Amino acid sequence: MKYELETIPVWEACEADAACPLCFLAERLEKQYVKFYLGDSVMTPEIRVQVNRRGFCPHHWHALLGAGNKLGLALMASTYIETVRETLASEQKKLTVRKGPTGKVFESSQGTMIDRTEDCLICERLQYTLSNYAYTVARLFTDDRIFRDRFQESRGFCLSHLPFALRIGRNTLSGAEFSRYAAAVFGVIDRDLAGIHDDLAQFTGQFDYRATGPVTESMKAATPRAVAKLAGTDPTGH
Repeated sequence: MKYELETIPVWEACEADAACPLCFLAERLEKQYVKFYLGDSVMTPEIRVQVNRRGFCPHHWHALLGAGNKLGLALMASTYIETVRETLASEQKKLTVRKGPTGKVFESSQGTMIDRTEDCLICERLQYTLSNYAYTVARLFTDDRIFRDRFQESRGFCLSHLPFALRIGRNTLSGAEFSRYAAAVFGVIDRDLAGIHDDLAQFTGQFDYRATGPVTESMKAATPRAVAKLAGTDPTGH
């Protein structure tokens, strides 16, 4: 049932003609999760305990702020800061001092607040759900001829998500199935990169004094298309 439920968003991402279906889905999921943590969950004890214990990465703290619910965020941040202060006080007690070549150096063998900033409830949920979606893409490609044809007409994955998608595909499909899937993925991506490369060449060519033709919308969009393809738009960077 779970697989069937996840086919709908994957189909939507494929039909959107995005630079990467996983980027498309990640952007949608991030908005959903930000809304969730600023909604009724703000007053849910179980969620507040999770937030106090783990918190969010810097990007998602800013995403929560940008969502516009300052009261909800203030309530959540207030109790989180209480936990942070307790953790900092504990860390201070664990600090040791050693003599270094340039003087005293403070160090701790325990985890630090730096470790906490690398932990994030939203990032974890994004990673988990995107893994399910990447699995669904690979499975649909193998099992559904209509989806397979549509995928081969798409722009494929961005280079940021490519290793992730292939890793999920390798763990999902048989050897022969994965070979067909990987060949299609690389073929689709190469075709899209070739098109972007041509548009970039035409765009940069317009700055030659000998150029006479108009700058088309495709040329203007070439640079952001290239960045989206090379780096993706997923804030988690998978």
